[in-house]
Amino acid sequence: MKSPFENDPFAVMLVAFEKIYPGKNPHCVWVSWISGEKVESDTYGVTDFEDDGTVWIAIVTSLPVKDALEIFAHELAHVAAGHEAEHGPEWEKAFDAIGTEYNRLCREMFGEPGEEDSDGNVDV
Repeated sequence: MKSPFENDPFAVMLVAFEKIYPGKNPHCVWVSWISGEKVESDTYGVTDFEDDGTVWIAIVTSLPVKDALEIFAHELAHVAAGHEAEHGPEWEKAFDAIGTEYNRLCREMFGEPGEEDSDGNVDV
């Protein structure tokens, strides 16, 4: 599936993830809410590692894009680090690497913030 948006931040984030962690292919879905035995009431994203090796990421739809994007990166870091890593050093390393690559790709694709593009538009 291809995004209809040329500047879809979620698509760029997934490309960043795939460049660093090829072959890890999570299934990503938007959901109205997240529930379950181990889920806190203010949970906005979750990664589920199934017994057959399938990995699902769910993100709550009611979030502002900026917040949802950060949660997406957070959940991708869980996929990269593995089920047992929780929020330890492996997860932190993956989260930082994904964010760094995402920022690099954005600069490469869209220029530096504040730069004027060929149409005279300025990114802020």
